[in-house]
Amino acid sequence: MSIPHHPRSTDVRRRTTQPQTLQQTQTSTTTHLPLSSALLNDLDSQASLDNMEAELNKTVDTEVEVLAEGMVELVRCAVIKDKDHFRVSQEAFASKVRTEAMIRSAQSLLSLSHTLKLLHLFADTCTPALAREATVRELDEMVESAKRELGIAVV
Repeated sequence: MSIPHHPRSTDVRRRTTQPQTLQQTQTSTTTHLPLSSALLNDLDSQASLDNMEAELNKTVDTEVEVLAEGMVELVRCAVIKDKDHFRVSQEAFASKVRTEAMIRSAQSLLSLSHTLKLLHLFADTCTPALAREATVRELDEMVESAKRELGIAVV
């Protein structure tokens, strides 16, 4: 007689920190996960993930827009024509400021992608769970075959 094997049921779609922990981690300036009221309320997993995805997409769109506008501005400043020293100095300063903003946006996007990679890595509960279930099934089969070989009947 074997032990009934019940599949483990989890809410795999909610693979992020719980709202209490999320509130604590959102005070840090290094985190890029959005702090929305929807995540703090007790919404279902799909709604929470949809809200998080929308906010992350908005952040990415903003940063990419800063990069695109910066490139347009740099190309506009690079036009060669008769310029006095004052105008050249102004454009050099504007180029430095725009370049710094672009660097900040690029670093923000890089940091966001790193955060999302780590979130995916550490929150992927499906793969370890499947491996664990396969190991449990294999061990159960080994125990059953050992019982049959030895003729042990466990009630």
